[in-house]
Amino acid sequence: MSTALNKAVAGDKVPDSKKNGVLAEALDKVKSMGGRFSKMKEVSETLADAVIATAETQGTVFAASFAEGYFGEEKMDVGPVDMRLGGGLLLGGYGLYKTMSGKGGAHALALGNGLLATGIGRIGRHAGKALAEKKSTPATPAPAAAAPAPAVPATAGHPQLAADDIGEIARMVRMTPGTEGEAIEGRRRRQRQRREEEEVSGRRRRFLNDRE
Repeated sequence: MSTALNKAVAGDKVPDSKKNGVLAEALDKVKSMGGRFSKMKEVSETLADAVIATAETQGTVFAASFAEGYFGEEKMDVGPVDMRLGGGLLLGGYGLYKTMSGKGGAHALALGNGLLATGIGRIGRHAGKALAEKKSTPATPAPAAAAPAPAVPATAGHPQLAADDIGEIARMVRMTPGTEGEAIEGRRRRQRQRREEEEVSGRRRRFLNDRE
């Protein structure tokens, strides 16, 4: 339906009785457009804040990681604590306080989140590496049971000799090589003594026979 405002915009003549209506309609249109513009501005500001916060967080992560790679991981520690975690907690806490009090704080919060992300990433990396090393370490095998010594069969009428006893006897024989020679010399002496005794006994018998 054609309205008085459309006719006025098209250049048509509007009756005097409808001029007030045209003005009111025009004001409504302007107000509506102003609301849309205000909403678009609010959305644009929110989007810009989100982009800025993201850039600040990611930039902080990059800078902290670059410092770790350039100076070394041990330079990031103050005593037993990663200084990036401490700085992230301080900045993040300050940003939250300012945000809750309505005085901004978004930038500090973004920077604190970046530092915390870098420090927590280091902790997670070390934990994953430790777990991987633990899984790759082979389990210690259980010690094998000692095999029982073989039994030496007993001989009929003689006590059973263990293998260690036989080895000991063999070592004793090897360690006394002159035993056999001494035994032979003793037998020779006894044989000479028997021959001498037999000769003496024979001479005695011959002497007694000659006297008779």
